[in-house]
Amino acid sequence: MKRNLITKIAVLIVALITCAACSKDIVTGTDPYAGGKEPLGIGFYINYPEPGTAKPGELVDFYVKGLKGKLDQISFFVNNTAVEVVSAKDSLVTIKVPAQITSGDAKIVVGEEIFYGPRLEIEGNTSVDENYGMVNGFRGSVYDILPNAGGFIVAGSFYNFENEAVDKKVYRNGVHFIDANGKTSDNMKFGQGAFGGGFVRSIAKTSDGKFIFAGALGTFAKRAINNIVRVNNDGAIDSMIVEVINPGNDPKNSLDTVSAFNGGVSGLILRAFTTTDNKVIAVGNFTSHFKIDYDYSSRDSRRYIISTAKSVIRMKEDGSLDSTFALNNSGANGQIMDAAMIDNERIVIVGAFTTYNGKAANGIACIKSDGSLDETFTLKGNITRLFALSYNSTLKKLVVSGIFTGAGASGKVNNIALMNTDGTVDETFILRDIGTGIINYAQILNNGQLIIDGTHKTYAGVPRANLLILEKNGELLQKYNSLGPFTGALFKVIETKSSLGEPALLLGGSILQYGQKTVGNFLRLEIKN
Repeated sequence: MKRNLITKIAVLIVALITCAACSKDIVTGTDPYAGGKEPLGIGFYINYPEPGTAKPGELVDFYVKGLKGKLDQISFFVNNTAVEVVSAKDSLVTIKVPAQITSGDAKIVVGEEIFYGPRLEIEGNTSVDENYGMVNGFRGSVYDILPNAGGFIVAGSFYNFENEAVDKKVYRNGVHFIDANGKTSDNMKFGQGAFGGGFVRSIAKTSDGKFIFAGALGTFAKRAINNIVRVNNDGAIDSMIVEVINPGNDPKNSLDTVSAFNGGVSGLILRAFTTTDNKVIAVGNFTSHFKIDYDYSSRDSRRYIISTAKSVIRMKEDGSLDSTFALNNSGANGQIMDAAMIDNERIVIVGAFTTYNGKAANGIACIKSDGSLDETFTLKGNITRLFALSYNSTLKKLVVSGIFTGAGASGKVNNIALMNTDGTVDETFILRDIGTGIINYAQILNNGQLIIDGTHKTYAGVPRANLLILEKNGELLQKYNSLGPFTGALFKVIETKSSLGEPALLLGGSILQYGQKTVGNFLRLEIKN
């Protein structure tokens, strides 16, 4: 059998060789792909331009083959921006960098065919800080960043930082403390943090130096909580010892160590804020407040006191519900997307709602310190939905972003509104046309510039995607917007200094790439003046 099989294989090989040798004499059927255009044979044969980095107005050479006879048919683009072809030969194309452009890949278009080439870096005043100590970053999204003790508390849905989970079997679950250069610091230790799939959405600091972590938290540092917890300045849970029911004879079961903040809510907390007297304000789409009654609880079983509390609530320092703020509060009649505290007492919320506590509030509402609605604080216009809200306490300016048109006294404010704390719109800033894009995040910096992120592909008719830095009036300057692409979503911005002492921004979010650098949801962006 084996000999016969070997013989058959040998015969088959001989037949194939014979067919290949005489294939020129074989008449084949109709080519199913016939009728298409012949390939043009165009391509970039050197994978870099000269120079590799250029400024607007400078000339750059690209090495291309196969252009003979087609020189008058080509169109040249860098990052989808049309550029002027100064000269074109069969193997060399020289282009002039236009005044408005972002770093990106080159391409040649001939008729309906596109040929992609190397990347051209556009020189500008922004760059990813290569001297920053963070390498791999966070494995999971970053939602909030809070400066503290020369470093930063970082919160999110991550479980790993700098591959420590792999290299050291150390997991960073939902919250971590890093130093000024992006390295792990031992100044704050959070134990297992938000272990078990939970995450920290918001951080707030109390007047006595403790911290509130809020989000979707079933446990924190192995202790059961209801989406919110208070920790000491070393990262350990602020705890207390209470007497509980002892169902047995073991004396140790008469006492339990529990969270000193005895309060929580029924769902995700989007934002948490603290007042000067250490009360805590929580904002979200929840409907109830939880408190544990330790007089009727044991170490293994808890009895909860559940109170109706919707959208925006205030809790006392011990975590109990402040009924003077939230009594009979019907909250928002739709989804809340974001919130900010202004003047250390009022809360502004945005989202897809039309009323708050039964009163008109079209997408935005300002809740006063007694829990009532400030009916004078409105954003007039055609509002579909408001996505995000940020507040600069130095400038006392709010930035609202979403889908809306016709806001402000002039009716010219669209998609981003810069607002004063009295609810009026600051119309010195006007966002330019972004086509069909949506702005998902916007924040005003201390120098008056705005950093924005969205789905837009153009700005004022020029190809400009995602992350942009805008001037006080909404103008886009080339020198601050030469870097690209930005891949991901921005959730938080903190102003800081670069390794060279230049102004810089810490960017946190779901960020995969900026420029040519792959980042782990966190980076430091250097901005040269």
